[in-house]
Amino acid sequence: MSTENIPRLSDHEHLGAAADFWLFNGKNLQQSDLQSLTARLSPSEAQRFAHFTRTMRRRQFLLGRVLLRFAVATITGMTSDDFSVVEKRGAGPQLVFNDRSYPAPKFSLSHSGEWNACVVSTTAALGIDIELNRPNRDFDDICAVAFESRDRVWLRSQPRTERIAAFYSVWCMKEALYKLQCNLGLNSGDARLLGNETADDSFGPAVYPYKLLLEELGLTGIVFSNQRLSTIRRIILT
Repeated sequence: MSTENIPRLSDHEHLGAAADFWLFNGKNLQQSDLQSLTARLSPSEAQRFAHFTRTMRRRQFLLGRVLLRFAVATITGMTSDDFSVVEKRGAGPQLVFNDRSYPAPKFSLSHSGEWNACVVSTTAALGIDIELNRPNRDFDDICAVAFESRDRVWLRSQPRTERIAAFYSVWCMKEALYKLQCNLGLNSGDARLLGNETADDSFGPAVYPYKLLLEELGLTGIVFSNQRLSTIRRIILT
């Protein structure tokens, strides 16, 4: 996968679907703030939330779901009282509107450390992954467990100064593509991304990767869509 060929959105002038990308860092939230936010969870979300034992994972889950509500309310013009988020065993969360005839937006969630991300669109199915760029991880061990042999060969061929960025790009692409496949109800298989930035017909509908501009935040982010996107509007909450 040559990540230089992943289009940045400024390269696209043609018409297409649009998406909103929401990003929030919750490091400054106090425990009292988090307790007040738990009241916004649906019963099925609250049940899942109660099963998390790690403090960081509880924060990530809670802030991701609150961020999702902000994103959906903004893109639909509704309030969070007009819809709920329902947990589905073995699947991602689903939006359920009080008006059951309303077409629910498509979305995907991700988190890394204190960063939480949500991408949402009224038309395009999506998958997102963000990762903190930590330079001191044992990349060789991670690659040996998580990557196919051709991924490892490609990463070793990259200049040493670019290898960390290449690792996170491959990692995010695989995670984002997996989430898109799940959201489309497809069987997840080998992403076959090296040297092939859009999936071919053997992997079902065409998919399109977009690299988010997050380097100044120390993050790598990739969005996959089942439609060409004309823009991804970036919204960073404080």
